[in-house]
Amino acid sequence: MNMGAAMFTSVAQVVLLCSRILQACPTEQISLHNDWGCPSESLSRELLSDSAFASSAIWGTYLKDAGIASFEFTGNGVAIQPVNDGDDTPWHVQLTQPVTLDQGGEDPAFYSLCVQASSSQAGMLQFAVDADGALNFAVAGGGVRSQMTLSGDSARAQCFNFRLGPSEFKYVGRVALDLGAFAANGEICQVSLKRCGVQPQVGGLSPVRRCHLAPLEGSSCSLLEVKTGAEFQLNQYGQETTGKRACLQHTRSLKGDTFVFAVGQCEIWKCGRKDALLQSATGAGDKDVFSELCEYDEPMGGRQGLERRAPVYIQLWEWNFDDIAKECTRYLGPNGIDAVQISPVTEHILGSQWYTKYQPVGFGLNSRSGSAEQLKNMIATCRRAGVQVMVDVILNHIAAPCSAALSAGYAAVMPCVGWAGSNYGNRRINSEDGWKGPEMFHNIAGNLMGNCPVEEPSFTCPQSEPAGDCSLCDFKGLPDWNTALQSTRDTLGKHLTELHDLGVTMLRLDAASYVSTEDLAAIVNQLPWDLVHQEWWGGVPAEARMHAVGHFRDQKYGLKIANALGVGDAKYMAELLNISAGLDGIPPERAVYPLTFHDARTFEADRFVPTFKNGLEFHQQQKFLLAWPEAVAVRLFGGYTFSDMDAGPPGSCGNGQCQPFPVFLFEDEEPRCMPTPKESPLSFEEGQYQGWVCEHRWEGVAGLVNFRKACRGLPITETWSDVGHFAFRAGEGCFAALVRGHNTRWPNYWGDLGDWRLAGLVTGLPPGRYCDLASLGTQKCWDRQRCPREVLIGEDGTVVMGTVPAGDLLAIHIGERLSDSTEPFDCTKSEAEDELSRSNLDQVAWIALLLLRFLF
Repeated sequence: MNMGAAMFTSVAQVVLLCSRILQACPTEQISLHNDWGCPSESLSRELLSDSAFASSAIWGTYLKDAGIASFEFTGNGVAIQPVNDGDDTPWHVQLTQPVTLDQGGEDPAFYSLCVQASSSQAGMLQFAVDADGALNFAVAGGGVRSQMTLSGDSARAQCFNFRLGPSEFKYVGRVALDLGAFAANGEICQVSLKRCGVQPQVGGLSPVRRCHLAPLEGSSCSLLEVKTGAEFQLNQYGQETTGKRACLQHTRSLKGDTFVFAVGQCEIWKCGRKDALLQSATGAGDKDVFSELCEYDEPMGGRQGLERRAPVYIQLWEWNFDDIAKECTRYLGPNGIDAVQISPVTEHILGSQWYTKYQPVGFGLNSRSGSAEQLKNMIATCRRAGVQVMVDVILNHIAAPCSAALSAGYAAVMPCVGWAGSNYGNRRINSEDGWKGPEMFHNIAGNLMGNCPVEEPSFTCPQSEPAGDCSLCDFKGLPDWNTALQSTRDTLGKHLTELHDLGVTMLRLDAASYVSTEDLAAIVNQLPWDLVHQEWWGGVPAEARMHAVGHFRDQKYGLKIANALGVGDAKYMAELLNISAGLDGIPPERAVYPLTFHDARTFEADRFVPTFKNGLEFHQQQKFLLAWPEAVAVRLFGGYTFSDMDAGPPGSCGNGQCQPFPVFLFEDEEPRCMPTPKESPLSFEEGQYQGWVCEHRWEGVAGLVNFRKACRGLPITETWSDVGHFAFRAGEGCFAALVRGHNTRWPNYWGDLGDWRLAGLVTGLPPGRYCDLASLGTQKCWDRQRCPREVLIGEDGTVVMGTVPAGDLLAIHIGERLSDSTEPFDCTKSEAEDELSRSNLDQVAWIALLLLRFLF
């Protein structure tokens, strides 16, 4: 917000303000460093000459323009009276005090600057120790300035922690409190700067996660306080996420473990135990519950945690932001997709390869997928459509140096240029937060420009100290952030905060296993997330990582499906009816299960690696991923064709500025995607088709999301199986059947099994006309009167009519029996679109692709 409301104009108002200070600020100074992690015996004396604002002679004041603020020093704080200068730039109003600090000599020195302040209105205070104008106000320790949100009469405190040295020279700088966005009727009560004689042991914060429970009421949990005010309203982007972050800060300040948020209101609770939290989740209303007592994506939610959940996510690989926004509105939202995972959004190196996005050169939100404005609009559009946004974030490393930087050796130059024009070099970037140099990255003792490698193909780190700790080494030659440094944590935390402000509620942590559990927790858990999950390849993760960081991407579950339906003997295929988890040591309630993802690439179709190249066989596997009720969270994929293992998205390149072709051509309602395959594997020669695949849009995926939402978590009550065939009933109202397809490249002894006619099979489902949801292309504007494939169940629960096509799956549930109504169906889509069949849409897609190839 801007600097505040109108200036106080009378002596009476100033007296009233000063009297309120005495009430809001403590009468005596208190310790502000309790949570720093410094042993009390190692904490220095106060290093500031005036920590309680006793004298305006010690504290300097700066106003960009005359009269935009005034200060009242009381000896028990300082009252700030700002007026609006039409600019919310923080440094337009400042309080400063000079400091001279030791830098530790041969060892580094550790400092903490803490500020206690209060305000009756929402506002922001920014502060740090910096090097004043002599070094362009560079922040001490290389981090970013701390920002404290204020609202309400109670005083709260926050700290800026930093490291200096090692150096024998003195650090000459200043304490700088930036007040340009400070609230009216506010005061700073106390400032404290102290040094720790040893390295502080700062533990990671406990995550406070989205619970998906009903709002709290009753006596099992204690309501500590209800807060209202502007800080809990929608932010400048129209998002409630900033308000949730403020609510989290108040919850931690009051030692609560749970908060319930609605726009404009923050309820702070103390439950103590998970069962108490569940017993209290009986309220009503549109409120979100966050708690330390929940795990991410729990399988049960709602009232008292008794309602089954079935989250489905989609990774739209390398789609641009405008196309993602359209897809959220036209397909993802109407079909019940919970969230879309998007590629990294920060500025990256130049190039056409897919991995360019995984080499960031700064934290500006300008990438191959679009600008910061396009990103903001996409997030808002998707959230309005009911689709949350999950960003693939890179907290482990920055870009490897280009050849010009390597040629310069250790010279402090940045000859390399990123996507948006930012410069970078060897272990150096020049990001929006300023220059970040080699001291912020892991390095070999005595050599800031070198570091231990992660050796391939073993992916071990014998040269690290201690040996084997790969979180200290450079992965694939990419400079590794020293995430143990507070300055690095501040830098990465600021990036996550910006994404959170924009409305990002979920994270995928790239290369998570190469960052320590403590460091990830300290960075990520500053904010309340709906989901955090880590890239994971294998091995049993430590329990501490499960609890302190988040879930795991577990590809083993999908590989088990691919092996059973594409590789293994058909007579053992029914063993898939026992699948319940992926990697050993990762329980299904703590996993996100994909079938394929961007690292799963093969030159040609490979039965052992599930990709679109396997054609109908792959499609059957992704259908089973949705239909089988055991997994909790699953992730689908929408990507593009590739023959080169490094290939980026389809498009045109020039000087590394690669512009992907859009998925939606011009103003077309339907995207340019590969039609649903009809054979295994795909028979076209490499190069015949180049474009967007959109596996998530293939026939039946949308309908099976419906099936999953209705049937996930239900017990398997009956199964049927034969060579190459099996079926199951989940609960009393869900039924699915599958028949193995015929692979023309790898023929098997059982041959082509053909279609499976189910007539006569006793399902036990109630009678009626059912939609085979595995044939439904979209739920958008579906009238529930007709379906591409129907199943008729007789009075005794026996199938009268129903067929599983070869290589396909059939799925029905009691909630989608078709209606015999003759009432006209009202839909927002045009009549022409309603009449357009799926096959016609496929033809349109092929024509568009041929036209595109001709034009480019």
